[in-house]
Amino acid sequence: MTWRAWHFGIPIRMTSRITQMEAPDYFVDEQVKGPFRRFRHVHEFSEDAAGTTTVDRIEFAAPFGPIGRLVEKLVLARYLQRLIETRNRHLSGDLTVE
Repeated sequence: MTWRAWHFGIPIRMTSRITQMEAPDYFVDEQVKGPFRRFRHVHEFSEDAAGTTTVDRIEFAAPFGPIGRLVEKLVLARYLQRLIETRNRHLSGDLTVE
């Protein structure tokens, strides 16, 4: 799957592939082409009396060596966490857009 989005005012294009799946418990998608040196996203699902819970685990590495690692720590880790949290609120219907 290839998607396009704007992040930090820059158009980003990323192609990922599902590399593992064990329905209905989890699936893993990994970048095959895009802005990261490495990007792996594990989507885990569990059910209980309240419904389905989703847990996202993201492993990534930025390009550009030491500068990329600094950007990971200072900006990207927090940005990606907020992005996933916002997406999950939207998917659950808990997001109010003004």
